[in-house]
Amino acid sequence: MDDFLIDRDPQTWSALSGHPASLVPSHLFVQPAPGGLEIAVVTATRKPTVGDLRTAWATRRQRRATPVLLIAFYPSPEAPGGERVALCGPVGEQPVVHLDVETSQAERLAEVALREPSHHAATRLLLAALPELDSPIAGLRNSGLLATQELTAGVPMRADWASARTASGRLLAHRGRRLIEGLGYGIATLATNASVLTVAGRREAIAVFCDDGEPFEAPSDRFDGMSPVSRALALADRENVDWVLLTRASEIRLYSARPGVGVGRKGRAETFVELNLSLLASEQAGYLSLLFAAEAVSAGGSLHDILSDSERFAADLAERLRKRVYFETVPALARAVSRRLGEGQRAGATDAEIGEGELDNAYEQVMVILFRLLFVAYAEDKDLLPYRSNGRYADHSLTRLAQRLAEAERSAAVSFDDRATDLWDDVRALWDAVNGGNDDWGVPAYNGGLFSDDPAVSPTGAAIAALRLTNAEFGPALAAALVDDGPQGLGPVDFRSLSVREFGTIYEGLLESKLSVAADDLTVKQVRGADQYVPAGPDDEVEVAAGAVYFGHRSGARKATGSYFTKPFAVEHLLDHALEPALDDHLARLDVLRDADDDAGVASAFFDFRCADIAMGSAHFLVAAVDRIEARLSAWLSLHPVPAVTAELSRLRDTAMDSLGDLSDGVEIETGSLLRRQIARHCVYGVDKNRVAVELARLAIWVHTFVPGLPLSFLDHNFVHGDSLTGVASADDAALAVRPIGDTSQPSLFVHQLENMLDAVAGPLERLARLNDADKAEVAAAREAHAAARAAVRTIDEVFDVATAVRAGMIEIQRDFDFAPDTIAALAHEQRVRDAIEHLQPVHYPTTWPEVFSRDTRSGFDCLLGNPPWEKVVVDREVWYGMHLPGVRSLPVARRRERIDNLEAHRPDLAEEFERERERAEFLKLILRAAFPRLGTGQTDLYKAFAWANLNLCRPGGMLGVVLPRTAVSDAGMANWRREIVHATAALSGGGGKPVASPSRRSSTTRAGCSRECTIPTQSCWPQPLVAHRRQLPQQSTVDIRRRRRSLHHRNRRRPQAQPAQRTSGVALRPNPLNRT
Repeated sequence: MDDFLIDRDPQTWSALSGHPASLVPSHLFVQPAPGGLEIAVVTATRKPTVGDLRTAWATRRQRRATPVLLIAFYPSPEAPGGERVALCGPVGEQPVVHLDVETSQAERLAEVALREPSHHAATRLLLAALPELDSPIAGLRNSGLLATQELTAGVPMRADWASARTASGRLLAHRGRRLIEGLGYGIATLATNASVLTVAGRREAIAVFCDDGEPFEAPSDRFDGMSPVSRALALADRENVDWVLLTRASEIRLYSARPGVGVGRKGRAETFVELNLSLLASEQAGYLSLLFAAEAVSAGGSLHDILSDSERFAADLAERLRKRVYFETVPALARAVSRRLGEGQRAGATDAEIGEGELDNAYEQVMVILFRLLFVAYAEDKDLLPYRSNGRYADHSLTRLAQRLAEAERSAAVSFDDRATDLWDDVRALWDAVNGGNDDWGVPAYNGGLFSDDPAVSPTGAAIAALRLTNAEFGPALAAALVDDGPQGLGPVDFRSLSVREFGTIYEGLLESKLSVAADDLTVKQVRGADQYVPAGPDDEVEVAAGAVYFGHRSGARKATGSYFTKPFAVEHLLDHALEPALDDHLARLDVLRDADDDAGVASAFFDFRCADIAMGSAHFLVAAVDRIEARLSAWLSLHPVPAVTAELSRLRDTAMDSLGDLSDGVEIETGSLLRRQIARHCVYGVDKNRVAVELARLAIWVHTFVPGLPLSFLDHNFVHGDSLTGVASADDAALAVRPIGDTSQPSLFVHQLENMLDAVAGPLERLARLNDADKAEVAAAREAHAAARAAVRTIDEVFDVATAVRAGMIEIQRDFDFAPDTIAALAHEQRVRDAIEHLQPVHYPTTWPEVFSRDTRSGFDCLLGNPPWEKVVVDREVWYGMHLPGVRSLPVARRRERIDNLEAHRPDLAEEFERERERAEFLKLILRAAFPRLGTGQTDLYKAFAWANLNLCRPGGMLGVVLPRTAVSDAGMANWRREIVHATAALSGGGGKPVASPSRRSSTTRAGCSRECTIPTQSCWPQPLVAHRRQLPQQSTVDIRRRRRSLHHRNRRRPQAQPAQRTSGVALRPNPLNRT
């Protein structure tokens, strides 16, 4: 300790009242700046406790604004020099403590912090570097660009590691331009504060050399109020180069300018890798050349190799996680939860006595428990929860729990008590903190439906609140979700190497599965090349005992295939050919307004871009769309500042910094992060009928647009739970639906009435569209405005509900019907109509999103994206019963029918449910045919209805990018839709509008798991701006309606044809087909 910071002159200091006697004050080093950082050194005779360290730190700091880093030396015979240190600080109410740190590592960190130009910069450096002390590479910070595992274990094993270390060692003392030149780049001035970097004459990167006190992400006057990284990324877009390099003091940082690059990516400005050369040990110097050198970033260079290896690691990690979730976590939770539900219904009930309704409830509870666990673990690793900044939270975190579970597994000491419930209790405390907030832990209130236990918000959450699983029930599921057995052995799952889209992959894979009670002993055998549950023979190993609850594929397969999940290449294709052209149009509109010096018009139009997915699932497309929109808007704003927009972003940043308090010095809020939050609030929309899917979509968007210090965005308005096919798309749509029988005229008067009604409630709707959510008060105001807007449009919604009931065949409008509001309201309040609407849950677009559909000549969405479900609306008896009789579909026909007949005889409840499902399918056909009268001939398929719905919701001149089966371009039932597409594109392009044959435009879909090829209409084959894509994934041949758990339509029922209508004045009311028992 005597030679610690030997080149600096220390001061002495004395302990104040309350200072622990076990920690003896030694030296004090003070940063030469106003309010400068203090490095307070103490000694101890043994390893200090966390409590003593925090107490000593607090008594030294005395609630001053001055940051303090406490460094405690204590004996450690196995350490070099016989000593190790503990660090605590520099700011916060409960700073995290780091134990067993090497003295040389702590000395380098202290020296670099003391050299910073201000206490803000020193605090920022420490808060970024301290969490990495546990990393084997001090000085390296990886924010989602590469896999940390590949950096720590893979890169040092490269053949060129030794030569890279030698070459880089000579550059560790270089800074700025000299460092970049030493890395092999040519430097040419591009703009006032930026340069273009060349390699062998090729333009490879944009460089910005920041001043020592200039953070990479903070707004700067040098860049017209934008951050250095925002300006660099905008220039990279303009110059069409792939990389951005920034330097500041001893720091060098690398970004990809291409969206979608990085294993754990968020936005471009938050996905990077950084080295602090003052903290990097000489033996680790090879990272500098292998990641940042000119040869590294060039095509085929080491950076590309490391990125590819990182992607492979992340893919393997994700695959391991999915398998454990599918085969360990979910089955274990399913058995525990379903058993508790059965016990709640009937004391002492066994698995075999659990009914179908209880199994459905158990499935929903399992999904919520699973995604609560995954979200909290992910948020801790991504610093969305204060695991690295609040010691009390860290003590209760899932990460610490995962570390303990991994250590127990490594030592073969895993045991879970069948009476204790402390694991469940500890995890419930975390969920409660996320839901309602916990000031001591530094956790803001989430108040989202996924974590709510309010029965009015989440009946499933309320049911979970009543559970208390034992360690024996919960422990194995918890360990499978949190502990990974990877290349380096057992340890917590590295969520930093995963994107939030992995939630969608897991969720949509689980959509293929259901809970069932085994009618027989089941074993697993290969059937048609796949593992299938089948009845066990006398010599077979029983995987599932008769009467036990098990979790399996709805087809009878043992494993989930993820076939609902859209492959990344298909997502990127649609974004390239639909979203990007729509953004081109939007930016061209901004250019016109800017050229006209219409600053107010530019500010008003800046976020007036609307993109939707009306079968969003877990928002896979929308998460990717947010990144694309942010990249384009950020680049445009960086080059063309808009005072009103930048002022609002500055207000958000200031609010966040005020909220963070002491921790604000350690946070750099980049403009792109704020933009992404605003884009999620104003530009993207989604619908799904599965409530869990909607909560996951909101959660994914929130995680992806999180800004430290700001409350969670109010997303209830943008992402809605409901049926996207059975609602009303426009006033014209409603008027046509309620047109009296035999009347073929266009009901213009009624349309005019509806439009007047919408105009009358414009005030609350416009207020809702304008509101932001920078603090809790604004979030509350947004909720109030949303409630006021819903109340204001209630009368119009009633009209739309009646239109829906008419299309469902429940109401027949006569010629003498009185279209007065009171009459409409009376019809809407008929109990049979209310019951039907409650079950159908139609989304009426003009009142759900008025800011989209009240835009004068631009009514509708600028772009619609997605992979809507494509399956026939029919319930096949053998497919349906195959979900309850694993292996039955592989039997000979006679034997198959005998087994199904036998099950029907013994399970009348299943027979009744099957009949209800068939009626629902028939009823759905009637509704879809009425809602989309040009649906065409042939079998009713959901993809056809979604094709029409997307087209109807797209504004004139808008873009449509959806995944469709190849039959969309050949099926006679799609002929009307194809003609509509051709007509629309012809009108906009001025051409003939016919698709152009393009044999060269072929795409092999082997990467999607299919060996066939298909022609993909792209911009060279279809006149734009409407882009229709054929389905690129394997065509589904099953006819069961299982996918309507996601696809929004599994709860509809058919109207019984034989029921007589009840007639009143001007209207005939039919019995509610949904009341069948």
